[in-house]
Amino acid sequence: MKKALCVFAIGLVLTLGSTVAQAASNPAIQGRVSGIELCPQFVCGAAVFAGAFEGRVGINPHAVGIIAAAFTHEDLPEPGESSNITGGVWELRTLARQFRGIVLGGTLFNNGDNTFRVTATLFLTSGGGGTLTFDGLLDHNTLIPTFGGTLGP
Repeated sequence: MKKALCVFAIGLVLTLGSTVAQAASNPAIQGRVSGIELCPQFVCGAAVFAGAFEGRVGINPHAVGIIAAAFTHEDLPEPGESSNITGGVWELRTLARQFRGIVLGGTLFNNGDNTFRVTATLFLTSGGGGTLTFDGLLDHNTLIPTFGGTLGP
């Protein structure tokens, strides 16, 4: 009886744990991204970015690909202040798969040195389901602004 109860308890923990994990992306996507800003919002109507992805996609721990995104946001904040990311679209292509989605929201925090901490919630609409979080740095100190950060749960 004790063994049966123990097996049931472990099964329950695994079931509940997997339910919580489903809020994250399915398949699991986790890795590093870096790239450039192709066009600022005041020119293109959205801030447009393209770059490289390296990390895990599903069961592949060594996936590589390209990522592109177009974010809309409030005016860039003053040093020490934040503004909101109001929407957008994104796409990740690896050698074997393609994922697309919308940007649910996020923030831009002005670090005071012409860099911005960017956090954004990305929702998968094609190629999978669930959400991802981008957490990174946008650097406006170069002629062509650059970004880098993490993409994951």
